[in-house]
Amino acid sequence: MSEKKTKEFSVKTLLILAGSYVSFGIGAGFATGVELLQFWAPHGASAIFGLLMYSALILLCIAVVSRDCRKYKLTNMEMMYKHYCGKYIGTALQWFNTLTFFLMVGSMIAGGASSLHQTFKIPVFAGNTIMLVAVLGTSMLGMKKLTDILGNIAPIIMLAVVIICIYSCIHGTDGFAAGDQLIRAKSGLSMSSNLFFCAFLNFTYAVLNMSAYSANVSTRADHQKELVWGNVLGQTVTVLSQIFIFIVFILNASIVAGTDIPLLMLAQRLGTAFYAFYGIILVLATYTTATGMAWVAASNIQPESSKWYKLAVTAVCIGAFIFSNFGTFGVLMNFVMKFVSYLGVVFSVCVIVSKIYRAMKESKENVAN
Repeated sequence: MSEKKTKEFSVKTLLILAGSYVSFGIGAGFATGVELLQFWAPHGASAIFGLLMYSALILLCIAVVSRDCRKYKLTNMEMMYKHYCGKYIGTALQWFNTLTFFLMVGSMIAGGASSLHQTFKIPVFAGNTIMLVAVLGTSMLGMKKLTDILGNIAPIIMLAVVIICIYSCIHGTDGFAAGDQLIRAKSGLSMSSNLFFCAFLNFTYAVLNMSAYSANVSTRADHQKELVWGNVLGQTVTVLSQIFIFIVFILNASIVAGTDIPLLMLAQRLGTAFYAFYGIILVLATYTTATGMAWVAASNIQPESSKWYKLAVTAVCIGAFIFSNFGTFGVLMNFVMKFVSYLGVVFSVCVIVSKIYRAMKESKENVAN
């Protein structure tokens, strides 16, 4: 009887998986608004259609990957790389992915420094140094529990973003038509001028992390349906949030267009106290993201138990600090997002080729039997 119950479809599990999916996608990129603005500003209102295309692609990929994770017992990204890409390409992708973590650490240091400068008028170089000391110190001490606690601020970020967006929607500075033209004209750094290619790049930008997420949660559901519908619900909430935020950007284009941290610009309108509060939230978000990625990058070079780990994490953090001074937060994020997106293209091609090859192989085996 109890065994039967464990195999029943669970709405509770579905909702937990959906919540986990949404929380996984809410980080420093979401909190700043930089990813949304750089991907979609050049396309104005058409971005809504582009976001729906990207969402459909990511759901299709996650459905395929999560099914394969359960079928072939793939429980981490390394196993997934080798399963889809083979030993050599898979290993190369793993090391390139480690490089993206390193570059993202530098971007997050710059993001934290930019938030400190914009909110508290701390010089950018001083902010970079503060972020370096915090990230390096935490990573060297192996204080993963601290970053886990501080990193669990996704609900606070979501609530703060909702408050900012509702206020900014009610008190928009520009009409929708005027804002649409303005955000296109002042888009600044962007990913692509082609809407369809931009949707594809947004998909490939997200696919590596979301595939890793699928591997990690694939065993948490008793039914494939729980996993699939949990992901569908989670992605639906995510894309509706992104569409709402982008509409708010259009309605306030004269404030956010071409900026590095658009949501912080909007938060300023809610008063000094809320502005300072959200500035602190952004610093914590960039700090925890940078620390987690520095730990992953260093651990891929030397395990935390190794005597060389501290040297590895020091090299990663100092190198990232140097990288953080190569440009503004927006410039660095644009470079890193493009790098990750094109790496995601390679992974996506490998997944398609692998699926075709395995389908043909299984078809021949069935005919032979």
